[in-house]
Amino acid sequence: MNPNSEQKRIAFGYNREYGKIVCYKTQALCVKLIFMFYLEGRSISNIKEVLESMGLPSPLNRPKWGKQVIANILSNPHYTGIDGYPQIITPEDFEEVQKIKASKTYK
Repeated sequence: MNPNSEQKRIAFGYNREYGKIVCYKTQALCVKLIFMFYLEGRSISNIKEVLESMGLPSPLNRPKWGKQVIANILSNPHYTGIDGYPQIITPEDFEEVQKIKASKTYK
């Protein structure tokens, strides 16, 4: 994917400015929290509850978060800085999250 293309949607945590994809700071912090909470061992349901209790708006700017939205964020490799996206999380943290998710899926 070319980040400078005219695609309509970009990942939560990013914004387009002058044809480039840049971090949208408040959303990027939310992405970091989601990864941090998951790496701490919290469930997606618990992360959903915490984000809502903190009053952080979802990607659709709503007060309620969907579990699938959080799962999608945890599965999106763009957050590691690939394809011209700025890095929000480390590749190591992303890989660790994928391992945790896979271990829960196959139990």
